[in-house]
Amino acid sequence: MALSNYVELLNYAKEHKITIGAFNALNLEILQALVSAASRKDAPIIVQTYHKHVDFAGADYMRAIAEVASTHSKVKIAMGLDHGRSYEQAKLCIDAGYSGVMIDLASEDYDYNVKETCRVVEAAHARGISVEAELGTISDADRTPEEIALGYTDPEIARRFVKDTGIDCLAVSIGTAHGVYKYTPKINFDLLKELIDTVSCPIVVHGGSGTPDEDVTEMVRMGIAKLNVGTDFFIAYNEALYAFYKEHGARCDIADALETARTAVEKVAEQRLDILTQFRV
Repeated sequence: MALSNYVELLNYAKEHKITIGAFNALNLEILQALVSAASRKDAPIIVQTYHKHVDFAGADYMRAIAEVASTHSKVKIAMGLDHGRSYEQAKLCIDAGYSGVMIDLASEDYDYNVKETCRVVEAAHARGISVEAELGTISDADRTPEEIALGYTDPEIARRFVKDTGIDCLAVSIGTAHGVYKYTPKINFDLLKELIDTVSCPIVVHGGSGTPDEDVTEMVRMGIAKLNVGTDFFIAYNEALYAFYKEHGARCDIADALETARTAVEKVAEQRLDILTQFRV
């Protein structure tokens, strides 16, 4: 099965009342685990490469792994760039064959954000590739809920931004954050509803790792199209490897160690997919 683009998966999500899991991977084992979990749960997913991990692993390598994995998958798989920091990086992933890219210039002024996002949209849409962008500030998870609230997405600006750029989906700031939470996140569900009602394209929420299950359940019920999760998988991978080497030492079969880590990631992905698909019709 060839890689799908975001639009295809997000349309599926709307039709079946699920939220697409956008799961980060930076190597073979994590990507295999995510695709295996998706097949087991009969849930299409987006496999993403964080912008720093593109530099580490290589866009062409990750796209090739995802493409091979998709041929073994029972469900549709998309491959995306997460938080691309420039037109050049987005174009690198477009040229490598990704089926979706995110351009994140939310920290820049509005006009520059629109101009550069439009460049990405033009390059991507010419090849049938989807584009995600961001408005507001999705903070790091060491910030307090009050600090995170300062970066909330403005619904009217978001509506205008989508119209001005032609993006396919929009990442918004509603109280989630990236990384390991230092404080319990406070999700602004009233703002989320207003964004869903106001913005003409599907709404994406980042910072799924560590967000309480009951909050994720409510976001899924309200109709978010896509939830990003990365840190949960990386922690599971690292903890499994650490425990394995602590027990067996370094003079072991590395495949056994990596299999342990892969299994740990797959288990977490399955748990997440159960939540994201619980209202499936």
